[in-house]
Amino acid sequence: MAYGVGLALCLGTPGLVSALLLSGVVPAGSHLPEGIYLQLGYLFTGLVFLSATWVWWRSTQALRVFKERLEAQRPAMILQEVMVDAAVLESSSLCGLVYWVLVGNHAPRHVWGFILMTPLLFFALVPRYARWVEALES
Repeated sequence: MAYGVGLALCLGTPGLVSALLLSGVVPAGSHLPEGIYLQLGYLFTGLVFLSATWVWWRSTQALRVFKERLEAQRPAMILQEVMVDAAVLESSSLCGLVYWVLVGNHAPRHVWGFILMTPLLFFALVPRYARWVEALES
């Protein structure tokens, strides 16, 4: 159940951001991606990869100590870990939204790259049920 809720969050936020961009509710920025705007793009890229690295590290640590938790605490731990991971990974979609407001007309592929990284990173990094069971058995 926790994975499903986290997945809904990591699919819902990019979906909402995409709807806002495609409907024109959030206007596209007209700045060229150079100078400070280029540096912001690099900063956003670094933040996305930093958040992915942090989620991978945190998940590894959580799986390592999962077996030591009391049985009654395990479902809450899984829910907490998945929700924190999903919230951190959603920062990618928010970076895409901000970058759209700044340079949307000139760098739409970068904006969509940020937005699409949220569900991709969730699928790649957040442990599924089988990984939690494996951690319990090892």
